[in-house]
Amino acid sequence: MGLVEFARRQGGPVKRTIRGSSESCVWQAARVAGLVLCIAVAAAGCGPSGPVLSADPTGTSLFEEGKLALDEEDWGGAAKALDTLLKNYPASPYLAEARLGLGLAYYEQARADTLVLGIDAFQGFLTYHPTHPRADYAQYMVGMSYMRQMRSPDRDQHETRNALAAFDRFVEMFPDSSLMPEATRQRQVAMDRLVDAELRVARWQLDARGLWEASASRAEEILESYPESRFRCDLLYLLGESYKQGQQLGEAVEYYGEVVSNHPDCEFAQLAGERLTEIGSTGPGAEGVGRDS
Repeated sequence: MGLVEFARRQGGPVKRTIRGSSESCVWQAARVAGLVLCIAVAAAGCGPSGPVLSADPTGTSLFEEGKLALDEEDWGGAAKALDTLLKNYPASPYLAEARLGLGLAYYEQARADTLVLGIDAFQGFLTYHPTHPRADYAQYMVGMSYMRQMRSPDRDQHETRNALAAFDRFVEMFPDSSLMPEATRQRQVAMDRLVDAELRVARWQLDARGLWEASASRAEEILESYPESRFRCDLLYLLGESYKQGQQLGEAVEYYGEVVSNHPDCEFAQLAGERLTEIGSTGPGAEGVGRDS
């Protein structure tokens, strides 16, 4: 950006007419010096669009500015102040709190770009302050930031997997955290979203393509990986359907039987019972119908 353009942005209209020879060289020099000073001040973050730097090595004024902005839910202002503190005051005693506050400010803006920046801030906190009393909160917020980016079950589940991994890490690292109940609940939400997506693919493989082996393989893998999913009954019934279509009646009976026996309130329980009757069995292990039949 040229000096004239910078001056225009900083202080209103700038006359571009060339002054006559009566304008002294001293005055011209003073004008140029003033513009250079203005640029230097803005580059230091002291212009009207940025937080003010100070000679105080602790960056206290910026920390207070950021904290006030957080209290007022001015997320953009908080992010500017705290980011400036982190970039310019490496010896500040407020670095840990600033990283947490910066992560929160980005998270609350809830845009794709700010959520990525928020994750970076929280992970930076965990890197530089791994034993801090609020490390559990930072790890929890990494998971929550990924949660806000999750897509519907019919879309790519990359962020869902990241959220689940973040909460798995939370459970591993902070078993005694007061945030454990909420982290566990959010982990369940992420897990169910992922299982729902995989279940839809498995159903499509069976219903639309007739690929019963692929469907059964996918369903068994999901069931083994996420046995506590709320879609467990759905997976069991799908396995029964897959093996029935593949004429593997012993396996089909086993899975239909588990639906009937262990999930009587499941929406597929009645259908599973009807399938057992259709096959000619009243449950797993019936005479003439079994895994080895």
